[in-house]
Amino acid sequence: CDITTIAGAQGPPEHMHPSSSELFEVQEGAIVVEVDGVPHTLESGQNITVQAGVPHKFASHPELDGRTRVTFDVPGRIEDALVTFYELARAGRVSADGKPSMQQIAVTFSQLTHDMRATIAPWAAQRAMFTVLAPIGRRRGLKPFYAWGELN
Repeated sequence: CDITTIAGAQGPPEHMHPSSSELFEVQEGAIVVEVDGVPHTLESGQNITVQAGVPHKFASHPELDGRTRVTFDVPGRIEDALVTFYELARAGRVSADGKPSMQQIAVTFSQLTHDMRATIAPWAAQRAMFTVLAPIGRRRGLKPFYAWGELN
């Protein structure tokens, strides 16, 4: 999928993909990809591959907008999750710092156990949180995935 970034905007928190490598290919502008704590500034025509299981995050370049193609060798539902989080942001269903509610995170990430994991807490703690919060979120009408333009 293609990701469009606006200069200075934050990206997702550090995470990893247990079953898939991720290739970032900058089509226009620039992006910053941090791999295992080391930042890499990529400009148009450059790329980087993050191997499965390696912690990473990405963000907009501080001064340049960008368009980056992101592909996975074992995609699973990762693209669905990316579209979901962009749709939540587009519809204003994120906090001032761009984060969805913990219930939404639990509902979505409970469906991504083989695809994507945050690195902020041990996996066992994340699974416990999903077990508690995901059913509450689903009862409140939250869905794990949203299509672009689905929310008002």
